[in-house]
Amino acid sequence: MVKVKVKDLTKIFKKGKNIVVANDKISLEVDDGATFGILGESGGGKTTLLRQIAGLEIPTDGYIYFDEKVVSAPNKIIVEPENRNISLVFQNWALYPNMTIYDNIAFPLKNIKMPKSEIDKRVTEISETLNIKQVLKHYPREVSGGQMQRAALARALVKNPKLLLLDEPFSNLDAQIRDSARALVRKIQKELSLTTIIVSHDPADIFSIAEDAGVIVRGKFVQIGNVSELYNNPISETVSKLLGDINTVEGEVKEKAIVIGNLAIPFDKKIDLTEVKVGIRPEDMRISQAEIIKNYVNIGKVKVKVSSYSAGIFKLIVSPISDESIEFSVNSETHIRSGIEAFLFIRPEKMKLFDSNGNRIM
Repeated sequence: MVKVKVKDLTKIFKKGKNIVVANDKISLEVDDGATFGILGESGGGKTTLLRQIAGLEIPTDGYIYFDEKVVSAPNKIIVEPENRNISLVFQNWALYPNMTIYDNIAFPLKNIKMPKSEIDKRVTEISETLNIKQVLKHYPREVSGGQMQRAALARALVKNPKLLLLDEPFSNLDAQIRDSARALVRKIQKELSLTTIIVSHDPADIFSIAEDAGVIVRGKFVQIGNVSELYNNPISETVSKLLGDINTVEGEVKEKAIVIGNLAIPFDKKIDLTEVKVGIRPEDMRISQAEIIKNYVNIGKVKVKVSSYSAGIFKLIVSPISDESIEFSVNSETHIRSGIEAFLFIRPEKMKLFDSNGNRIM
């Protein structure tokens, strides 16, 4: 496998008179056999970074190393993509429609003129591992989306790459098979100890596969770390939203509470602000008509405006009794009817505070 190091990498595109800085002095290290996720909004620069690592884009400035060898330098590709021993899985899988699944998987091996007996052996092995042996004689149009995704992954893995690059690999899959596809990729990555970098706008992809991740905003990494640490301690409101659903509402700082309408969150720490944005994730909130829930703090009464169901969880939209323009999204294990008034509870240790510019202050 391979260690990937990116140092002060910059990529600038010129479009007529306009200059677009897609990547801005990015530095990164991914250890041999590790998985790393790159999370960000569309247009933030994450795919451009991946393409530079693959050798498909020339850096404007900065360096890319595989182990200790420079593979890209300012305005120069030193090691061509075909000589980097990488595999890239695209969002659209890029299977050849006029080839069978077998021929799609075998394509990179045929290109290097591997003997047919060895090609047969490798295609059979990888198709058995990915459970698509039964469709090898079919064409892409004749198989399911999940089987096409596995075929694209098999083609990427069949040549035993040192580095696997995944560009939004699950976005075209139906919701019900995304989880199994993510689990499969993670299983293969672990079994092969394959250095893997995944790019996605969906935090579920990153959390399912990566050990560490970086959040990229406007071409820069704004936070890098362990995925759990990123989720629990985002550096800003923007990062917290990129990492998953979160309620952010404005609150007034009083002597011993943060007040949001008729709701009062106990707060006795000293800060030099009179107004803050309170951030709290739906899974860290509950509602109940009982006044006490163990490990939660009752912050006041709300009204349930919407109650819906998704993936085993009831999702509620609630508002303070005093102001229905303020809304919180709350997860519930049971159905609660719209129109009900109940108490809103939070886990205060999970609360995040941001200033008016969205910077984390606590």
